[in-house]
Amino acid sequence: MKTISPFRFHHHIQANASKSDAQRCLILAAFSDTSIDIYGLDGSEDILSMQRCLEEIGATFIGTNPMQVQPINKTLKRTLVLNVGESGFALRTLAFLSLVCSDNITINGSGTLLNREQGQLITILKQLGLTVDSNQGKIPLHIKGDPSISELTVDGTAGSQAISGLCLLASHLSNGLNIRVNDLKSKPYLAMTIQRMHAMGISIELGESAYSIAGNQSYHHTTCHIEGDWSGAANHIVGAAISGIVYLSGLRIDSLQADRQILEVITEFGATVEQSESELIVRESLEKTPFHTNIEDCPDLFPILVVLACAANGTSIIHGIQRLQNKESDRLLVMCELLTTFGVSYEIRSNEIHIHGKGKVVGGMVNTHKDHRIAMAASIAATISTQDIILSDESCISKSYPKFFQDLRC
Repeated sequence: MKTISPFRFHHHIQANASKSDAQRCLILAAFSDTSIDIYGLDGSEDILSMQRCLEEIGATFIGTNPMQVQPINKTLKRTLVLNVGESGFALRTLAFLSLVCSDNITINGSGTLLNREQGQLITILKQLGLTVDSNQGKIPLHIKGDPSISELTVDGTAGSQAISGLCLLASHLSNGLNIRVNDLKSKPYLAMTIQRMHAMGISIELGESAYSIAGNQSYHHTTCHIEGDWSGAANHIVGAAISGIVYLSGLRIDSLQADRQILEVITEFGATVEQSESELIVRESLEKTPFHTNIEDCPDLFPILVVLACAANGTSIIHGIQRLQNKESDRLLVMCELLTTFGVSYEIRSNEIHIHGKGKVVGGMVNTHKDHRIAMAASIAATISTQDIILSDESCISKSYPKFFQDLRC
């Protein structure tokens, strides 16, 4: 347990590494044809899980900053058994990339990932002509066979991670892949994958919800610099918007990360935002204006947006809540529990939640459900709390942001 007393923001913070960007760079480097140096990695659990799996497949990692990645010998075929920890992205990408080196793959994980449905991933793997056995739609997955088709249409309503994996695999296949995606959610994250593939020299033809990737292409690059993480930074941005000021460095203003949307929301809330190439400065809103936003492409923002809504003077509306159940926790249910603990009323109406902010919360005991984003958001709520906030478990933040409490100075 961890107790966080009420405080105000006045922080200078270097953004933590984006695990989304880091995992993409690690995969691309590991399946490259040449060694690649990666700058800016950190020790978050999801990044380490990806690294361990790539080592099991055959990559070698030397040093820290930069970390040199010596690629996998893709001609060496063998049975693979991988443990992705709690990383959903590692699961949904390595299920495809492992096919470059094996036709017999077992993927397991741990913690909250064991309880998450993998229906979209399993369906796409079967569409490729593979045999997939699972634990009633959950891990472990046993994948056998070789991809046997070059054109498919996939459902994107469950998100973009598996589709990123499909795109990453395509350039390694002899015939490539023509992929059409229906109703894609979290589209910016697929755009991140495409951007990094382009930077590595992969040719991709983009159409309306379509991606054509020729086969037998090779990755060619020498260095990668990991972006700062807008997902982790969103917590500090909201903390300043509701109570103080923050100076954030290390964030790309032109980033494709979906959670950059937080700037639009806090601007509507009334916070002052100053941006330059080197620093982002956010100052507290005097008005605390209620906001209305859609999180279909950025569901990871939901916990901290709930805290922002609590700080508003009136009713805020968050649309796009239908994708919150299959995360590290059922984030809609958990954040509704949190609202009750905080003494803030709300209503759920179809695909949106209406939160009646009062500018303050009462604090108390918070069950994080071992979800890193719940723990971080609840901590930020201490800036508007009348009492201490007590986290049932704080270690879960290591999944994405190990230095969070150090940066928060609490």
